[in-house]
Parts: sequence; C-alpha cells; structure tokens
Amino acid sequence: MLEGYSTNATVAKIRAVYGSMLTMDDLRELVAKRSVSEVCDALKRSPRFSEALRDIDPNTIHRGHLENILHKFSFDSYVRFCGFQKLDGDPFFSFYIKSIECQQMINLVNAISNGLSRDFVEALPGYLLEHSKLRLLQLAKCEGFDQLVPKLKGTPYYKPLLGTARTEDGRPDFTDAEIRIRTAYYSGLMQSVKSSSFSRSEKEELEALIKADVDMINIINSLRLKTYFGYNADDIKLFMLPFTGTGKRVMQDIYSSDTPEQMLAKIEHTKYGRAIDEGRDAHDIERSLQQNRLRQMKHTIAGSNSAAVVMYAFMYICDNEIRNLVRIIEGVRYDVEPALIFKLLVV
Repeated sequence: MLEGYSTNATVAKIRAVYGSMLTMDDLRELVAKRSVSEVCDALKRSPRFSEALRDIDPNTIHRGHLENILHKFSFDSYVRFCGFQKLDGDPFFSFYIKSIECQQMINLVNAISNGLSRDFVEALPGYLLEHSKLRLLQLAKCEGFDQLVPKLKGTPYYKPLLGTARTEDGRPDFTDAEIRIRTAYYSGLMQSVKSSSFSRSEKEELEALIKADVDMINIINSLRLKTYFGYNADDIKLFMLPFTGTGKRVMQDIYSSDTPEQMLAKIEHTKYGRAIDEGRDAHDIERSLQQNRLRQMKHTIAGSNSAAVVMYAFMYICDNEIRNLVRIIEGVRYDVEPALIFKLLVV
C-alpha cells in the first residue's frame, strides 16, 4: 500500500523527536533525586516530558500514576507517528499495539489461571482499549483457561493456546502458554513484513531487527536458566522462541553449554556479545547485551531511510527509556543509593 509513497517526512520527524530524548546527564540528575515528587518535577521541566506532565502536580503524584503517564506518553508518540502520514494503513505498523496486546494476553492467562481477573482489569492500560482488536475486558470475565481459549477464536492466539501443555493437576502450563503467545506475536510480525509492499531491502532490515530481538530474548533467558537453575540443553530449548537471526547451530551450541561460564564464553563470540567485557557476572552480561542492542537501534535510526525500520528502532529505544525511568522512580521511592540505581540502567 505504501509502495512508491515517500515517508521521508516520518523519518525526519522521528529523528527530531529522538534528538529530544533524555541524555546521560539527565539520567544522572534524576537518580540523585530523593523523592518521586522531585523526579516528577525534573521530568516536567524537561523538553521531553513537559507536555505530558503539564497538568500534573509533582507534590501530589504517586509512583504508579507517574509510571502510567510515562507509558501512555510512549504509546501516544507511536500513534502520532502512525497518523502523521497515515502509515497505520499498512498492517506492519500495528506492531507496537500488537506487542502490548501480546504482553496483556500473557498477563490475562496468568490472572485467569490464578483467580486474579480483577487485578488484571485494574492494571490494564486504558489507552490500549481504543486501538486493540482484542476484547480484553470481556475476556477477563472468563472463569478459567478452558473458558478463555474458545473465546479467542478469530485472534492469532486461539490455535496456539489450544495446544497448551498441562501440569500434573490438569492446570495449563503457564510457561508453555507464554511461549506460545510470544511465538504467535513474532510469527505474525514477520508475516506482516513478508506480505507488505516494502522494498526488498526494507524487508531484510526489518527481519534482521526482529530476529535479533528474538535472539536477545533467547540468549538472556537461556543464560538465566543455566546460571540460576542449571538447566540442560533439552530443558532450555523448551523455553526458547523458535526463531533466530544468528543461526540454529549457534543457538543450539549456546544452549548445550555445560556450565554458565562456558555459556558466557560462547555468547561473547556471537555478534551480540562481542562488546562484552570479560570478568562480568551474569547480571552484568545481561545488561551489557541490552546496552549493545540499544546501540544497534540508535545506529539504525541514524542510518536507515525506511519509516518502518526507523519507527521499529525508535519504539525499542522509547521502551528502554521508560524502563530506565521506572527503575529510577522505584529506586528513589525505596531510597536506593544513586550509584546503584544508575548501575541498573541500560544506557
């Protein structure tokens, strides 16, 4: 649908907004604050968040409300970009809505399986409901997983969840359900790229970005499973998404490591781990991998002329910015030392 249609204006607009994002100095200033009110006040005075917090009184805001505003700000940015040149006419550009839907489906299955539907509804981001095709509020009324699945007919999650494994007591295996939901999301995302009218080079760029995201998820999760639970290769594979950008052989070699140290050494020799410093523990390695991925996304914004590619990278960076701010808000709220808060940030 967008073939032959220039989206250079969208790329330029995204780059302009990207230039207004919080800097390292801004983050250092924020971690030094001693209350949520002080953090809110500093954000309100920043060019980046001044509009979103214009009507907010920093002296009365609480942590959860501030975090919700920041998440909605990121979502609203995405909606504005899509509407700027009517890019939402192409199915691929719904990727961000569908990524939030994916997480909400995971939350919903967990809530229904544990009798916590009310908690799910209370935590459900209201700004999603206007844009989502999933009837999340109605689905939350289901009494149990077996009632939920039939109501998902016509959605990407129906067939995958039909085959969800069961535990010994007959309950749905939540981990298996989560993997099936994420697999459905990424399968749909890659299919939307293949069926789009994007140029061949755009499709290749997008597929590379998407598969690299999946590789990062699998690498970090496999490292956690090996380090903290001692899982073997067969057990680890059960928890992995069935996609890869670096190659099945490479990923299988990582999963089959005998020790966490051996796994770390193998990760360091992949294209994702070459920037990792030696001598780090698993947590530091995880953060280093995320930082390397963030750098790659920043390079993508600077180097690509595709609106789809640049927007995908920008929303990744936006989400990372919000995660950093949530870490700061929670760290300040619980009186964590500024240096320790900063160490948790992905910058």
